[in-house]
Amino acid sequence: MEILAIVRRHPAVLVSTLSAFPSLIGNRSGIGVSWDSTDYIAVGLSMAAGRGALDVTGVPMAIRPPGLSAFVTLGNWFSLSPDISLRITNALSAIVIVWCTHALLSRAGVRSFARWTGVALVALSPALVDISTMAWSEPPFLALVLVAMVIATRERSWPWDVALAVVFTGLFFVRYVGLFYAAPIALIAALVQVRKSGVLLAFLRSGTSLFVSMVLPWLWLMRNKELTGYLTGYREPGGGTLLDPLKTFTGTLGSWLIARPPLDGNGGIYLNWNDFSSYMQIAGVLMWVILVIVLAGFFLRARLQSREAIVIIAACAFVFTFYSGFSVYRFVYHEMGPLDSRMMSGLYVPIVVILIIALSSLRRSKLSFVVSALLLGIPAWHAVTTAADVFDYGRNGRHWGSNFHRTVPIHEFAASLPDDAAIYSNEPQSLFAATFHWPIRNQYMYQIPYDLPCSRRYFVWFNQSFLPDGKPVGGTVLYEDSWGQVIDLGACDTDISRFWP
Repeated sequence: MEILAIVRRHPAVLVSTLSAFPSLIGNRSGIGVSWDSTDYIAVGLSMAAGRGALDVTGVPMAIRPPGLSAFVTLGNWFSLSPDISLRITNALSAIVIVWCTHALLSRAGVRSFARWTGVALVALSPALVDISTMAWSEPPFLALVLVAMVIATRERSWPWDVALAVVFTGLFFVRYVGLFYAAPIALIAALVQVRKSGVLLAFLRSGTSLFVSMVLPWLWLMRNKELTGYLTGYREPGGGTLLDPLKTFTGTLGSWLIARPPLDGNGGIYLNWNDFSSYMQIAGVLMWVILVIVLAGFFLRARLQSREAIVIIAACAFVFTFYSGFSVYRFVYHEMGPLDSRMMSGLYVPIVVILIIALSSLRRSKLSFVVSALLLGIPAWHAVTTAADVFDYGRNGRHWGSNFHRTVPIHEFAASLPDDAAIYSNEPQSLFAATFHWPIRNQYMYQIPYDLPCSRRYFVWFNQSFLPDGKPVGGTVLYEDSWGQVIDLGACDTDISRFWP
């Protein structure tokens, strides 16, 4: 009875808890694994063993921060597998994301129907389910972004500025772009606090939070610089014009609206405008038009709105504008990372919050009834798509985390090799995803000393590979099929270079 009373008083607690189920059901066959997932997991296992942040091949990791890997490390200390640790991480992240969405909409004074519609658009979003069923950094990152916004958009006492500093630090260590969310949120926090603390103190407190949050990231960047010569690892700019990534982002907005990814989710780093269907392109342009109209309409009637609604919608709009602009610039001049659903996922909830607050401010009219019908229809459409995706992911698994990938015979043979074996492969990331054996080095790393105790060396050669050259010669073939071979390279105390004459 006491639990039921709590649920009646705080329905957001129940809804937020239930929002973890799509992630849990979608991950029931194992969490999805991609190339970068393998490094997150490998770094976590490496840190758990006390060896620092080393990637799949045993090389210091610089191109990705270790925040997500820390959850793998923590789970390992409690004897949890990386798969279980990351399933829990994604489920908890979904709960936080939905709770924060409800908190922002409630604080803005949004009417009940619109508020729960906004919550549904987040809890049942195919775009968010896509990232919550993969071993990616986006789920905890989005949760941290929203926690920061919940704190920053209200007047607060100084302990909350300490909390902001902690959250800002976490943003960086989960994703390097965290700084470009922390900076606009810190400015928002200062502006909100001005009325209570005055201009000087408000900016001093917020600026101190941001400065303190950059101490540990600065040390990490210096570590990367010393190891690799780059602050965040080597990255190749995309080039072209600023319009190119902006068009890709427009397509991404459209894919969110119609609840389908371009190229069935296989766009990769070369995703561009032409890879989006005509429906996605049209929907994306429509999203821009709607955003501009509702924001303009909201602020033209600002004197009719509550202060809380103005603060929250302005904060979401500022974060959206700042990060979008940065992402467009970064693609052209710094890193060829397309503005796809993963890259821009941190803006999904701010967009929903903007639309819900602005549209709910409409007075009763024919337009308001049309908008209400659309707001009811879109979550229903998304819910059907999400349900289909969740059961498909849960039944088959995703990418390298799929049942098929784990049960490929050559993978099963490699997984049966002794725990103290030294394994090499021309597909180390793919093999790691199937075996979680660490480290797995490629054929060009045979001269690097193997630091772990080992009894024997093996090479798992794949016929289809992004590293097609450098196959060892002279070893004993232990297993062979159409996928490749498992080759015995002798005891660990013998000369390995003889297999690469």
